[in-house]
Amino acid sequence: MNLPNQLTMGRLFLTALFVAVMSIPDQLLKSFHLLDYRITIAILFFLIASLTDFLDGYIARKLKLVTDFGKLIDPLVDKILTSAVFIILTQENMIPAWITITIISREFLVTGLRLLASNQGKVLSADSLGKWKTTSQIIVASFFLIVMGSNEPTLNCLEFIDQPMIGNLLIIICTTITIVSGWSYLSKNRQLVKTS
Repeated sequence: MNLPNQLTMGRLFLTALFVAVMSIPDQLLKSFHLLDYRITIAILFFLIASLTDFLDGYIARKLKLVTDFGKLIDPLVDKILTSAVFIILTQENMIPAWITITIISREFLVTGLRLLASNQGKVLSADSLGKWKTTSQIIVASFFLIVMGSNEPTLNCLEFIDQPMIGNLLIIICTTITIVSGWSYLSKNRQLVKTS
């Protein structure tokens, strides 16, 4: 397994760690004196996982290490990370459910289009709007995770910021980019749907 694919699999492992940390009962964390650092630890796992999302593709293209396995697993792991963080943020009442449903629906739409393309011997690569979508989702998730952990000693830097106003603005931007990028992807590849 080459380096980009190792990074991708590492992202899957970090996603599992992120979910585990966010799911551990408070009593267990308290017994290990980690309750005050739960969100800090989760954010570190999320941010490192997000960084590997940018690194694996860059390294694969730069060193010509693109593989069929990488083409399959990289977008799949991206969707698992995105779905995991937004489902948890919805569960914690940080983000409305309809936002999470919109984000996950867009991911299913694009995956479906890629499967159709693959059946026709074509490869649909990510476009610049897709990269903006990913970046906006990482920013939104990071912001709301920090808000969740703002009572932790390491994350109390947002106390002076108007959190609701910034949070609502970030959600609007992220949701708009998500919808526009999904629509753009669909319209650019509508011939795949017509010929299926």
